[in-house]
Amino acid sequence: MSKGGVFRALIPTHEPGGLNAKVYPHWKDAPVFTQVVFNHGGVREVRIHKLTSDELIINIVRREGINYVIAQSLSIRAIELLEKLGVKVILGNVATVADAISKFMEGKLYLVKLSKEPYRGVAKG
Repeated sequence: MSKGGVFRALIPTHEPGGLNAKVYPHWKDAPVFTQVVFNHGGVREVRIHKLTSDELIINIVRREGINYVIAQSLSIRAIELLEKLGVKVILGNVATVADAISKFMEGKLYLVKLSKEPYRGVAKG
């Protein structure tokens, strides 16, 4: 969490975005992103972000100080980029933004982390 217990989550959604919007099935192609700002365990603010033709999702993440991405699906490359920025990636079966928030707060979603381990070869036996 960041200063004062405030943290921000970004969720890919169908238009028009917001708490009742359906979560878009994949991060990259979402038409709208709903940002949820939490404060002391509750929702403080909801913002809608629609990408312009030349804007990248990662720019929103940086500009808004996003701490979490909640989604159904992300590419490995997207997870790598987000991890480099210190953003935690949370995945799960969520229907709407409100559903995602509820499951996130209850700990019913999954933290995804990429780890690089050296390949040890095929075990002989």
